[in-house]
Amino acid sequence: MDLGYPKRDAQGNLPDRDSFEVELVSADGDTPVSYQWTHRAIQSSSGSTLEYQVVGHDISDRKAAEAALIEAKEAAESADRAKSEFLAVVSHEVRTPINAVIGFSKLLRDSSLGPEQAEYVNNIHRSGVALEGLIADILDVSRLEAGQLEVEHSLFSARECINDLSNHFKSTAKQAGLKLDMKVDPNVPVFINGDQSRFRQVLMNLVGNAIKFTENGGVEVRISSTRSSQVDADGMCGLRLFAEIKDTGIGIPPERITELFKPFNQMDSSSTRRRGGTGLGLVISKRLCELMGGAIPVDSTPGEGSIFRFSLALSYEKGDSQPPIDTAEIAS
Repeated sequence: MDLGYPKRDAQGNLPDRDSFEVELVSADGDTPVSYQWTHRAIQSSSGSTLEYQVVGHDISDRKAAEAALIEAKEAAESADRAKSEFLAVVSHEVRTPINAVIGFSKLLRDSSLGPEQAEYVNNIHRSGVALEGLIADILDVSRLEAGQLEVEHSLFSARECINDLSNHFKSTAKQAGLKLDMKVDPNVPVFINGDQSRFRQVLMNLVGNAIKFTENGGVEVRISSTRSSQVDADGMCGLRLFAEIKDTGIGIPPERITELFKPFNQMDSSSTRRRGGTGLGLVISKRLCELMGGAIPVDSTPGEGSIFRFSLALSYEKGDSQPPIDTAEIAS
């Protein structure tokens, strides 16, 4: 390619219009220089070409800035990968001694202990479980940021999940003097195709937060769905699963709602900091819902409570869509 001239066609003709770049070397022979040329044909009233005009601009600074941006982007991506790998390795290594702490504390609780010793062992066990959950959250955030967390698809029962969660939170709610009411609407199919562990994880985070930030009243959980009758190639029908978690807790100021789903945000950063938490639960829940085709909107009034809703795009097998005789309704 000649300086200032675009590439000719097979017949050796120049195009009427073109824009192209040329890399040169400066007069000192050391510095690379880039030019962007704009080429156009000047034609007569009859359409014949009278001449070609070409204007060149020195774009060396722009090309250098673009190269620097690409280098910075690659360096940031490399650092992000290294961080994710480091967190994964550390999380795995820390889990091993934590599992030992939890396991041996369980054995100690079943042995002959005095009241004071039993209290110490219970504290060790609770701390170990809390640390195990924290490690799992950090690892999930790392995988989500790296795009390495995948959603599984298998049949599961939403009603069994709700029963399990009710049993899990029943004692916590009772100790806090709260009513826990969890229901599954009859329109929810018996078996749903989706990621059971992630659905359960989102509910665990939201229900756990609701209980944590509620001092009087209670927490209500409602699961419902809408169905599509169209059957896909795998014999499954589309399903939109809805969940609503309502509490009578401290509520959230309007200006804080936009901050809820940012990493390491903590609602109770003032005197209510005693509730604890890393602020990762809502971030993980939001990302998981998005991976499963949903979202988490929030309605809240300070001093009155909050309502977290989320929906998931799942599927169900049409033959297994009838509700059981007793709909899942658990109150404590």
